[in-house]
Amino acid sequence: MTCDSSASSDSGRQYDAIAELYDGYPGNYLEDVLFYAEEAKRFASPVLEVGVGTGRLAFCLAAVGVDVVGIDSSLPMLRLLARKRHTVGGQPGHVQAVAADMRQFSLRRRFDLAIVAFRTFLYLLTEEDQRWTLLAIREHLTPDGILAMSFFVPPEQFIAAGGTGRHEVTRFPAPGGNGEVVAYDEAEVIADRRQIVSHLTYEWRDASGHTGRRLAHDMTMRYLFPEEVPPLLDDCGYEVAASYGSFERDPLVETSREQIWLAQRIEKPGL
Repeated sequence: MTCDSSASSDSGRQYDAIAELYDGYPGNYLEDVLFYAEEAKRFASPVLEVGVGTGRLAFCLAAVGVDVVGIDSSLPMLRLLARKRHTVGGQPGHVQAVAADMRQFSLRRRFDLAIVAFRTFLYLLTEEDQRWTLLAIREHLTPDGILAMSFFVPPEQFIAAGGTGRHEVTRFPAPGGNGEVVAYDEAEVIADRRQIVSHLTYEWRDASGHTGRRLAHDMTMRYLFPEEVPPLLDDCGYEVAASYGSFERDPLVETSREQIWLAQRIEKPGL
C-alpha cells in the first residue's frame, strides 16, 4: 500500500478511469502524512477526510489510533479502499468510507477536524463549487472546529509558459505484477479558467520493454494562488488559524511550493 491521497468531485469523478493504477504509484507523496497525523491527534476522533480515495491517508491515520470518516464520489476508488482493508490488517483506528459528493453531503454529525489533503480541493473546477464545498464542510464542523487543507502553489514560470511538453512522470509495477506501467504527462494551462489540464498517457510494458495496452486520460485542476485563499475562507465562515509553506511548518512565502491552511469555523451572519 502506498500512502497517497486523492479525490474526485462529481465534476467528472476524475479518478474513476485510473483507479486501478492509483495505488501503484511510487510512495513519493508521503510528506503530508506526519503533518496530518500530528494535527489529527490533537483532536477527538473521528476526523473527517474529504476525498478519502483508496484510503491512503485514512489508513495511515488509523495506524496511529485515529478514527476516520471519509467521503469520496469515486465508487471505483472506494471499492479499492474496501478491498485494501484485508491487506492492511488490524489497526488501532477505524476507517469508515461513505460515497458522497463533497459539494453537497450530509453525514448528520459534526467533527472537530476536517481534512482535505493532497490536491483534492483543486478538483473543484469553479469558484461556486469551491464555495459549496467549504460550506458543506463547515456544516460538519463543531463550533470551533478546524479545516486543514493543502495543495500546490501555482508555479509562475509554468503558468506563464502555458504548460509543458510531453514527459515521463513515473513508472511502477503493473497491477497484477506483469511488467510495469509508464506514465507520461503533457500539461496545458487554460489561464482564463484558472485550470491545468494534464493529458496523461499510461503504457503497459512487459519484461522485454514491449508496449501493449495504452490508456489516455485527462485530469483537470483549478489552481489557487495563496492570496486568494483567505478571502474565500472568510466568505464561507472560516478564519485562518495558520498557514504554512511546507509540511515541516515553514512559513508560507513567495518561494513556497506548497500551501497548507488551517482554518477555524466561525459564526458569520447569513451562513
